[in-house]
Amino acid sequence: MRAIALPGRRAAASWLACIVFAGLPALPAAAQDCRGSEPCIENPRFSATLSDFRVLQTGNKNRPLAATLRLRNKTGAPLTLVYVSGSAAALDDQGTRYTMPNTRTGLRGLGAATRQSFDPRFTLAPGEAGDARIEVTAFVKGIHGTRFDLELALREVEPLPGGQQRLGRETLLRYTGLRDGVAAAPPAAAAANVGAAPGDACQGRPGCVVNGALSAHVERLAPEAVKGNNQGIVVGVVFHNRSAEPMILNYKQDTGVMLDELGQRYTVDSRRRSDVQGIPVSTRERASSQFTLAPGESRRAQFRYTRFVGKTRVGTRFTPSLAVEQYELLPSNQLRLQREYALDFGTLGAGGGGVAAGTAEVQQLLDTLGGLLKR
Repeated sequence: MRAIALPGRRAAASWLACIVFAGLPALPAAAQDCRGSEPCIENPRFSATLSDFRVLQTGNKNRPLAATLRLRNKTGAPLTLVYVSGSAAALDDQGTRYTMPNTRTGLRGLGAATRQSFDPRFTLAPGEAGDARIEVTAFVKGIHGTRFDLELALREVEPLPGGQQRLGRETLLRYTGLRDGVAAAPPAAAAANVGAAPGDACQGRPGCVVNGALSAHVERLAPEAVKGNNQGIVVGVVFHNRSAEPMILNYKQDTGVMLDELGQRYTVDSRRRSDVQGIPVSTRERASSQFTLAPGESRRAQFRYTRFVGKTRVGTRFTPSLAVEQYELLPSNQLRLQREYALDFGTLGAGGGGVAAGTAEVQQLLDTLGGLLKR
């Protein structure tokens, strides 16, 4: 991980200067991203839309919650954001507290900041939007909660002369009254990323994500038959470089997670070579330049998500997500981490590209039709 040491002087005041968005002055109507009732918070520098919130089923008393945030830079200069380690927490309506014990498994897209160092991998160009994924968990013995309050803190990274950086303003994000399956449409401005060709944007296509200079879409989702109490779901993804520079990508180990409509969890086991194909797997110790996209180029990769089925029901709709890391090739022929992209493809059905099932109205119609056919 690329880490930058903090200056020796302890800026205690900046650590305490936590800004809650609700206390900020009102923004001009033209500058607002948060226009509806969706979980969205903003200040004059960036907006944060909670586009997806899920309660994950694990088959034991561990209960993870996963949230996807779309962050957009509202300034006229590059903006680097980092997650404040230890700040993510959720509280349900039964009083159970959920936390993130490990940023390696609980954080996607964003770099983390501690009191000793920070990782500035998440930098947005002016007007650009990018996604981050947060996962918190709790050991629940009794009654499961159904409503959740989620909070986390982000810090801005300030540029200094000589290419140095330091941590700047801290902002607390707090979302209340969340329920399993909440989804919010991202602000319209988020799709209009700077430097993007108009035809490259997803434009509402199911299973497609635009995250900064990278776009990716699911072209194939194929459930396998249950075999030996295990089921695999093959997900084919096409990655596209929307920038004017070459892009070196690696799949980040252990980040492939998928839920079905029953809340059952599938994961990508990258220890099996057949479960990740077409793209190298990066770990803390290694990365590869094999998957390099030229400007405007697209390439395919395939991921196999699996779970132990046992006597549980088999789902039919899935929400695949994963993270890829972008690297820079140095003159010394070494690779340096530049950015991490969290990719959440939404809810899809089996087939080429999947079928969106993003609204309760659509699902209600399908269930009604199914009931009529059974009569």
